[in-house]
Amino acid sequence: MSSDIPLRERILWNADRMVERLNTQVVDEPAVRATLRRAMGKEVTDPVVLPVHGFVTPYLPDLSEKSEPHERYRFPEAAVERAFYTVAALIAGQTRQARDQGTGDEINSTEGGAPAADASGEKSERSRRKRRLNLGATLGKAVTKDLLNADTTEGRLHMLCRQSLEGAHKQLPLLALHLRGREMPIDWGLLTLDLARWGGDRDAVAKEWVQGYHRVIQAQDRARQSKSQNTDDDKDGA
Repeated sequence: MSSDIPLRERILWNADRMVERLNTQVVDEPAVRATLRRAMGKEVTDPVVLPVHGFVTPYLPDLSEKSEPHERYRFPEAAVERAFYTVAALIAGQTRQARDQGTGDEINSTEGGAPAADASGEKSERSRRKRRLNLGATLGKAVTKDLLNADTTEGRLHMLCRQSLEGAHKQLPLLALHLRGREMPIDWGLLTLDLARWGGDRDAVAKEWVQGYHRVIQAQDRARQSKSQNTDDDKDGA
């Protein structure tokens, strides 16, 4: 992918490619699955992670390529690297039923999804992301489907959003695997991008997650009110 493309877009494109590949590998190759799980909650420099590098490194964006100063600030190298390794481990750590269900196609082709970027980078990052669900919106959707408790889920989201980079990577696996255990799709590519931003842009990511959560909840409330109103109107007209 050309270095002329903004770093944010390059990270998302690379993350989507990694997710596409690993989604297949963790289903078809148990040894790969076991290897990737070793990165769960670990620093990238941990010797335990050594066997994981071969699976993740090909997808890491080259941060030495041309990028704007504000991009280098928002995407610290350590945060970008760890984002890719954590998401790889999360993909491998899903339950068998969740793995077999798949997590990529439904994100990018159904409600809340958007096609992944093509190699030319012609689609703008904004157009690709506008219908993709971030982690907060995904949690909200799980609540609207009665898969998660509203009060508990919002509290966990707020706690996660207050974490440092290290804390976020420690707490995220339990929440993410909780979602996948209920077969709730996660946009792993977008999650990778958001985690890559955590080191330099945490507050913005946290705001987007919490706003996403409430927007989904409020959309359901409006839909219920509209349905109730239509039902009342039908009764009055009968």
